[in-house]
Amino acid sequence: MYRVDRSYSWNYSHSPTLPRVRRVPSGPGGKFLDHPLNSPIGIAAGPLLNSKWVEAYSRVGFDVLTYKTVRSMAMPAHALPNIRPVENREHAAIATRKTQIDSQPTLAVSLGMPSAEPEVWRKDVRRAKDRIGSGQVLIVSVVGTWAPGMDAEQLVQDYARCAAWAAEAGGDAIEVHLAVPDPFAEQPQLIYENIPLAAQILYRVRTTMPKPVLAKLGVFRTPRVLHETATKLASWASGFVMTHGVRRRVVDEEGNAAFEGAGRDRATIVGADTWPLASRQIEEMLSWRKAGAWDRAILAVGGITTVERADHLLREGADVALIATTALFDPLFSVRFRQLRATAVA
Repeated sequence: MYRVDRSYSWNYSHSPTLPRVRRVPSGPGGKFLDHPLNSPIGIAAGPLLNSKWVEAYSRVGFDVLTYKTVRSMAMPAHALPNIRPVENREHAAIATRKTQIDSQPTLAVSLGMPSAEPEVWRKDVRRAKDRIGSGQVLIVSVVGTWAPGMDAEQLVQDYARCAAWAAEAGGDAIEVHLAVPDPFAEQPQLIYENIPLAAQILYRVRTTMPKPVLAKLGVFRTPRVLHETATKLASWASGFVMTHGVRRRVVDEEGNAAFEGAGRDRATIVGADTWPLASRQIEEMLSWRKAGAWDRAILAVGGITTVERADHLLREGADVALIATTALFDPLFSVRFRQLRATAVA
C-alpha cells in the first residue's frame, strides 16, 4: 500500500489501492471513551498520511483511525531510503537485501516525522472527519517542534497549539506524541521519561482544548518505572497509547549505517519482532489498571501482526488494538478479525 521505493511526498499524493470488499462483515461492537465503535480494531499513527488514506482504510473495517502525526510547521521527510526490512540481532538491527517485504515484517523506519503545512493538514483533518462513518473515530496525533533557542515553555506552547488546531479541525481525540527526544536532557532520553515536562505538556493540552487527550508512550526500563510514569500522567490523560516502536542502531550487512545522513544511525524498529516487548508492557499496564491504580483507556500498539494477537490483547482488557506496519501489507486485517469474532460467537 505504501511504496517504499517512492518518497514520502509521492505516497502522500497517491491514494492507497486497497482490495475491494463487497461487504464488510458486521463488527463485534465496542466503546472507546464515550464513542460507540463498530469494532475495536484501528490503525496507529503512521500509515494514514492524509484524508485519502483515512477514507480508504475506513471502508475496509478499521474503526479507530489515527491521522499521522502533525506539527505546527511544515517538515520534509528524510531522503530515501526511509523503510528497510531488518533482522534484530544482539547489538543492532541488520538491514537485509530483501527486495520483497514479508507479510509479517520487521522494519526500520527513518522518516523524520514529516508534516504538511498547518493550513493544509487542518483542512485535510476536517475532510478526514467528514469521510468516516458512524461507529468510527478519528484520532489526530500531534507533536511539538523544538528549535535551537527555545525553552521548555515554548515547546509546551507548541504542543498545545497543534492540539487546539487538531481539535478544532474535527479530531475526536488528540494523541500527544511524547516518545520523541527530550531536547533539554543532559543524557539522551525521550520526553515521556522526563515526567515533569511530559505532565506539563499534557496539562497544557488538556486545558487548551476540549477533546480527550491520549499520551503516546514508548519503552520503559522496568515495570515499576512504567507504573510510576502512568500514575503521574494519568491526571491529565484520558488514555495511553503504547508501544509504537523501539529505537535501535541500524546497519547494513557490512556494518555501515543503513540510512545515510546526520542523526540517522538509529531508527525506529516496528513490526513483528516488537511483539514480545510491546505486549508485555501492554499487559503490565492492564494489570495496574485492574489493580485500581487508575482508570484510563489503553490503546494497544506494537507487533500486532495477526488477528489472534489483537484478539488476545482485547480479551486481556485493552480498549482498542491498533495496527500500523501490518496495515500496509494486510489491509483486510479488520475483515478477518470480524470473521474470527463471528466464528467464536457461533
